[in-house]
Amino acid sequence: MRNNTRNKMTINMGPQHPSTHGVLRLLLELEGEKVLKCTPCLGYLHRGLEKAAQSRLFSQYLPMVDRVDYLSGFFCSHAYLSALEELSEIELPKKARYIRVLTMELNRISSHLLWFGTFLLDLGATGPVFFAFNLRNEILNIFEKLTGARMMHNYYVFGGVRNDISKEILNEISDFTSNFDKKFKVLENMVTKNPVFLDRTKDLGILNTQNALEYSITGVNLRASGFNLDFRKEKPYLIYNELEFSSPVAFEGDCYSRYLLRIEEIKISLDLVNQCIDWLLAHYDEKYNLNISPLNIKPKPGRAASYTESPRGLIMCHLATDGGDKPKRVKWRTPSFYAIQILEKLLPGNTLADVTSVFGSLDIVVTEADR
Repeated sequence: MRNNTRNKMTINMGPQHPSTHGVLRLLLELEGEKVLKCTPCLGYLHRGLEKAAQSRLFSQYLPMVDRVDYLSGFFCSHAYLSALEELSEIELPKKARYIRVLTMELNRISSHLLWFGTFLLDLGATGPVFFAFNLRNEILNIFEKLTGARMMHNYYVFGGVRNDISKEILNEISDFTSNFDKKFKVLENMVTKNPVFLDRTKDLGILNTQNALEYSITGVNLRASGFNLDFRKEKPYLIYNELEFSSPVAFEGDCYSRYLLRIEEIKISLDLVNQCIDWLLAHYDEKYNLNISPLNIKPKPGRAASYTESPRGLIMCHLATDGGDKPKRVKWRTPSFYAIQILEKLLPGNTLADVTSVFGSLDIVVTEADR
């Protein structure tokens, strides 16, 4: 009688594997090339970002928030400040709200472009990553002119934004959006109908609606599974209720659907950016900051939770204060943490080569999961 256990083996994929983004360990049980079980292991990048808040002033913690998700720092900054501003019962100037939405939607595009390039690189395609990074670099150049930094911006402040956005930068953003479609079409033509890419993504890593909801999946990963939940529409914040946009949905739940929805999100964000530019140019002389001293931030005792739709899904910042000048407790809810957990459902039954396809399609950033 044949002993099947001889064909089984357990391997570590990561934490030093480039396709697990360097700091995630997947414990895989294999039978030949087939994955029988996947156990995600976190903890290789733990930085204590939640505990660190308790020993810092509200304004001192703010620069650290950009590091929660280093690819979408604007969203994390807004999530933290939104909870703080709610507890302080202040209302942002309308221009500040428009600037925040403008920068966040540009940040969404830059994040999706990096995902696009690295996803294709994980699958073995080296060309698209250079095109995607060149496009993203144009956005980072704009961010550098506006905030002084390319990735860790620390641009949002309590009561608004740190400095005004000039007409020159608004015009530069407008030029970028008007030329973007032509440049991005090159990337789409390279990938979207490529037969090799279709073989590696279509009908693979299927996430159904029930499993997505049970694992608290949000963002594109949820909408690609047929459930339309976008917190920009579900719980509108800033000025999203004044903008016209849609939230695309797919029902296949596979890697290819997640790819298509992110491509569509890039185009929707471009339109949102243009709407913000039009408003800002028409109301250029309005106030962009309440000019509150960072040393005077002492919100009333209580708790608040913010809702922010980031490129990867729902980011929440739970903030508890006791009336002092430091947070009593900060707790982050980040989408990549839940996307990592769903791997135990998605990977069994697939081949070892398909692990990178499924993992890459979820757009996981380990720093936000392993705080």
